Amino acid sequence: MKASDAGQGAGYWYPPTTEGATHHAATGIDVLNALRAYRTVESGLRRALSQRLSINDTDLGALRYLLGVWQKDEGASPKELALALGISSASTTLVIDRLEKAGFIRRRRHPVDRRAVILEPGDRATDEFRSAFDIEKRGVLAAADGLTAEETETVTRFLRSMEQAIADAVRQPDHTIGS
Repeated sequence: MKASDAGQGAGYWYPPTTEGATHHAATGIDVLNALRAYRTVESGLRRALSQRLSINDTDLGALRYLLGVWQKDEGASPKELALALGISSASTTLVIDRLEKAGFIRRRRHPVDRRAVILEPGDRATDEFRSAFDIEKRGVLAAADGLTAEETETVTRFLRSMEQAIADAVRQPDHTIGS
């Protein structure tokens, strides 16, 4: 975003009116508005998937993480799942219990360390769950495949920069009003 966009900062939160507007070159604010619109639609898809699968958003996040692990032919431990979701071990146990009861995952003893548990796909994970995610995957892959090599580099650089900006903001100490 250029410094000239800073004066238009309100446009990010309050989209500028298009009444009587002529075509203009896209600004950083336009990019942020497009990103916000994407996130809104993606959140709606997540809610729809959660409803379709009869699970909550945390459980859906767990399934997304586990699907990625399983696609690499790896197993995941409850501890790894807890770290990926950023939740406590007690909360992770509840997530695993719900997903196991619903048939999305199974617990299996680790082949070497019998005290440890490995999470593996249940019957519903391999059928219903994967088909639900294939809808999203096809659309986003088609959109990404439509980019040129230069566009791909630009978008990737931008998204990595956004990722870093958010990570930096999360690490900042809380600042309260009036302090």
